[in-house]
Amino acid sequence: MRVRPATPGDADAVLAVHEAAIAERGPQGYDAAVVDAWHDGRSVDDYEFDGDDTFLVATTDAGTVVGFGTALPECRDHLDADVDAEVTALYVDPGRAGEGVGTTVLEALHGHLRTAGAASAACWASANAAGFYERRGYERVATHRHEFADGVTGDVVEMQTRL
Repeated sequence: MRVRPATPGDADAVLAVHEAAIAERGPQGYDAAVVDAWHDGRSVDDYEFDGDDTFLVATTDAGTVVGFGTALPECRDHLDADVDAEVTALYVDPGRAGEGVGTTVLEALHGHLRTAGAASAACWASANAAGFYERRGYERVATHRHEFADGVTGDVVEMQTRL
């Protein structure tokens, strides 16, 4: 497995991983209405490949995208945690779950954040992903009610870690 910066040519594969992860793992933390709202309307236009964030993909040796993650070298206003940076997304092809893809991408994101000068980071973890982050040293900060679509809400867990 290799981790590299995402490119616009990865958009279809990133979307496929994103949708599969939500469909397969979302029901572990949310009811069908939330999963549908989280999943519906996804598009390759959702991904910004030349923005301020770090956007990485994990690929097999053959080049197949099996995971992706994004992070910002600063934190946005919605966070309660007093941190320097934010992990904004981390998704793994559910067929590759348990193979270290998520850990490898997260460690690479952390490395990019450290290089940018960050000493700490936070994220809003979906209910089904909070345990993943805890096993990697993140601590729970708060639970927030997130609106996935008009009138469809579910809890997300704010988490933080030292880099």
